[in-house]
Parts: sequence; structure tokens; C-alpha cells
Amino acid sequence: MKISNPQLRWQLTFQGAWPTGVAFLGSSQRLAAANQEGVIAVWQLPNEPPAASEAEAKSKQEQDREAPDFAPLRRLDGHTNAVTRLLATRDGEQLISASLDRSIRIWRPNDTAQGKGELVVDIDSRRAEVKRTKNEELLTAPGVSVETISSAHVLSGHSQWIYSLGISDDERRLISGDSGSQVVVWDLTQHKELARWQGLSWNWIVASALSPDGNIAAVSEYRYKRDDFDIPAAAMRLFDAATGEEKLDILQVQFPKYDRGDATYGGGQVWRKFVAQGLIAADFSPDGSLLALGQGGETDTGKVHIIDTSTGKAIREISGHRYGVTDVKFSADGNYVLSTGRDTMLRICQVSDGKEVAALGKSRGGQFKDWLYALAISPDQNWVAATDIAGLVHVWQLS
Repeated sequence: MKISNPQLRWQLTFQGAWPTGVAFLGSSQRLAAANQEGVIAVWQLPNEPPAASEAEAKSKQEQDREAPDFAPLRRLDGHTNAVTRLLATRDGEQLISASLDRSIRIWRPNDTAQGKGELVVDIDSRRAEVKRTKNEELLTAPGVSVETISSAHVLSGHSQWIYSLGISDDERRLISGDSGSQVVVWDLTQHKELARWQGLSWNWIVASALSPDGNIAAVSEYRYKRDDFDIPAAAMRLFDAATGEEKLDILQVQFPKYDRGDATYGGGQVWRKFVAQGLIAADFSPDGSLLALGQGGETDTGKVHIIDTSTGKAIREISGHRYGVTDVKFSADGNYVLSTGRDTMLRICQVSDGKEVAALGKSRGGQFKDWLYALAISPDQNWVAATDIAGLVHVWQLS
């Protein structure tokens, strides 16, 4: 990955429910984003932004937009509840989504379209305009004309909300986890279940990842409570992905006094500072030797822990998102960790020393403001994208 004077190139409108996932589809010009209504949209971006009309220029100024917008090309139909995770194979031929509708769907976004429809991507702007002009007809005006396509396969092994999704580097295995603490490893080529195991019964699986060879599963468990009484113990463990056998308890390594069966206030204080409000994002380095874990939730400053996967020891703490991390990924060369957070920033840090080399975005100053939810890196490593709960997909060129 080369980082030299990064530039914001696009701000794609995707309003309504929060955009919760983003993925590049084989190139820097084609990407998908998903939201809390289960809508998945696909954009095919031109090499250069089209010239803006006078009306568009005025709209850009009114919306304080810093980069051009572009309409989506496709809508992927199938999910009936929020999409929680979105990822794609490097060639862009398969897009995989996890959802609160308890399904994982596999899409072939480049296949021939199956129909046509509309997609309203500017509902918040319309509502603001109605408030100003009292013209209610704006709310029912047509949306963007799009092609439609249905999922190619559905993986239906979960009975609870699916919160986590990961893929091996050879793109042959998936891992998913749900709010019932079930972990499932899938054969992506055969669309069948390979292994299943149960986490701690009181927890949700909030993050999961597979080592590059698909043999080791990293699973983070957490259950949020508003009070400090009977705090369910969090967990962060490595498993044999083929059998579900526990290989390493990362919290036990950090804290010898950690007891996963201790739900007392005192027990929670053992691991609370390290876990914060859940280690809600996880990613293996390309060689599998390191694991990045992001501290999420409404915490003071969310850090990214870098873990040695052979020992389970934390070797470095990098980045820093005020109010919490939302997503984390290694670059393909393993030199950088990229993270997004509730501070509405995408931060890029060197793995070797933790030094921040780029901070993309603009902090909006407060945990109750809009924040970045998910990030993606293009296959050529020259572009990054992040979804913003304000209803935007930001796309930056790194060099």
C-alpha cells in the first residue's frame, strides 16, 4: 500500500437507514454498500467525475459536500432486515452479506440483471426540503432507476441475528457468528457448513475472522449491559476452524486473573479496560502472525490492539478513535492497519511502530454526531471507502 497525499474523490449519497457495510467489487470503480434496511446498492463509478450542472453545484454547496456524488447502478434484493457485514472476493464476482434476518446471502453482482426498479437514496434531503417548502410530493417522487438482482445462494444455518462475518485469504472459507453465541464455519465453494460451536451462552459473537489459510478462527464475544452489576464476562479466543477446539484464550494471556465464569463487578474490572465496550472488529495480518482487535462501543478512546497470534500477547496498541472503533483491516502488504471510528475518521497507522500516517475525514465533534461505520480497501490497495451513518459513502484515493 502506497500513501501519498490521499484525496477524497467521491461522496455517494445513501440516505435513510444507516449504511453499515461497504466492499469494492474487483476494481476501484465498482463498489457495493448496504444499510440497516437490508438494502444493498452497487455503484459503477466513472474514471473522472462528470461535470456538475448549476443545480447540482448549488445542491453540493447546500449539503456541504466535499466531493462529487454519483447514482447507483444496481439494487440487490433479498434481505428483510439490517445488513451487518459486507465483504467481497478480490475479483468482485462474489459479494457476501450477513444480516439480522438470520441469513448470509451470496450474490453475483456482475451477472445479468433480472429486473428493473427504483432506489431512493436521498430521503433525508427530501425530508429537509419538505420541512422548508411544505411540498409533501417530494417524499413520493421517483427514485433512481436501477437494475435489480437476487442472491445466488442463501446460507441458513443461524437462528439468531448474525453480527460477524469473515473470509479466509484463499476465499474458500467463511466464518459467521450470531447473537445466540453460535459460530459457524462455511465452505464458500460448496455453500455448506463445515464446523459449528457454541461460545459463552450469555454473549453475542460481535467479531470473527479467519487466518489467511482458513485454519484458525478468531472469535470475540461480548454482551453490553448498562449497569455494573452481574457483568457477563467477555471473551476473545482462537479456535481450530475445522473442529471448534479452543487453541488460545487471549484475555487469559493478558490477565491471569481473568475468569470467564465470573460475572461480578470485580470480575469485569479485570478485562474491562482492554475490551472496552466489546472488541467489535478483528482482522488477521496477511501472514497470519498478527491479529488486530478494535475497541468498540461508547468508550473514551477506542484503540486497536495488535496481538501476536502465536502467544496471544498484545505487542502494541495503535490508532485512537474518540468514542470507539467501528472497523479495522490490515493492508495487503501487512505494513498498515486501517480503522474507522465514532470520531468520523479513517485512520491509517504503521504496524511496526504504531505511527499514524494518515487521518481521512473530518471529525464532527461528539459521540452523538454522525460517525463512520465500516471500511473497505480496493484490491489494488490504492483506494479506501467508508460508510457514514449520515448517509454517505466516502471514497478516497490514497496516492
